[in-house]
Amino acid sequence: MYDFIIVGARCAGAATAYFLGQKGYRTLLIDRYAVPGPTLSTHILGETGIYERLGIARKMETSGIPALTRMRIDLEGRLFESDICVTPRALGVRRELLDRWLLDAACGLPEVNAKLSTQVIDLLEGEDGVCGVRCKLPDGSVETYKARAVIGADGRHSSVARRVRAETAMASDERHLGVYYAYVLHADPLPIPAVEWYWSETDIVLCNPIDGGRHCIAVMLPQETFRSWSGDPATKFVERLSRIRTLGPRLRYARLQGSVRGVDTLRSYVRKPYGPGWALVGDAGAHLHPVSGVGIDNAVCSAEMLAEELDAYMRGERTWTEAMSAYAQRRDERIVPQYEACLKTLARAGQPIPEAHWPTLDVLCTFPGLVKELGGRAERIYTLLTEENEP
Repeated sequence: MYDFIIVGARCAGAATAYFLGQKGYRTLLIDRYAVPGPTLSTHILGETGIYERLGIARKMETSGIPALTRMRIDLEGRLFESDICVTPRALGVRRELLDRWLLDAACGLPEVNAKLSTQVIDLLEGEDGVCGVRCKLPDGSVETYKARAVIGADGRHSSVARRVRAETAMASDERHLGVYYAYVLHADPLPIPAVEWYWSETDIVLCNPIDGGRHCIAVMLPQETFRSWSGDPATKFVERLSRIRTLGPRLRYARLQGSVRGVDTLRSYVRKPYGPGWALVGDAGAHLHPVSGVGIDNAVCSAEMLAEELDAYMRGERTWTEAMSAYAQRRDERIVPQYEACLKTLARAGQPIPEAHWPTLDVLCTFPGLVKELGGRAERIYTLLTEENEP
């Protein structure tokens, strides 16, 4: 019998297994994949200390991934750029690298056992709630495994959340943009690596350098436009990027590496992340549209919170309900404000700037004296903008 079974071995599940294994708990980690592959993600992470605690910071530093210290925002050709103020640096990490590093770190602990190419087909119920899983193994045989609790880390379409009927606390798909993303080789880099954000027509485009001279580029666009690309997304993707005046020229010699991947129907939600014998972590418990750019960090930080509260439960310091309630509170203090900010950002994508305002914006961006004046009045302008956006 295991202490914990984790369903899903990507960043949330592997991180949870690592933190639990470090604390000495016998943990079974299960996933349908044989090796981690690409998945929908903006690939951006900004936290620092937690990746040290996960034991993968060294790999991140030596993988050729450039540190992103600048934020570059393009509003229809008008540029705003500064040092990133919320983190010393961000990184753009391919998920096939990150998830592999985390899985290897977890499996390097003697307390963690991983079963890949294995599908969970049912949950086991006992007197006190969920107590295990029934799995289909790679050879087609069926096996059952029992544990003190089962953790769902199996993403947006979580089978664990569905089977336990996890309650949804808040959810929205209003104005949610479809997303296409691809890896691009040989794009001209910026002098100082930056997270690049483009407000362009009705779309949002994110671009950031990753390893091996690649850039990860995501195009977020209304669902009707997304569907019109379905016949030939690669051609439409390249054509769309070429129309961005400040990005297109940097892609003259670029080429796509691999396919253009996309998801048209996305929903942001926050679920109650626990019940009798079960807990949820990562996208299984809370998912924000990729425009927020915080999914990876939220997954691993929530994993650490969950492991700490499970440890308190196993030590007898808290009951199951007390420990999981504390986990939910800590997670929500981090994620709920991001959820609200995410919805506001998506709403702005559908709000065109009045044509009459563009000449004034051009003047503000053209004259150095006015830019200096903006700096002198920055606090007043910030207060005005944030007060106008209060609910």
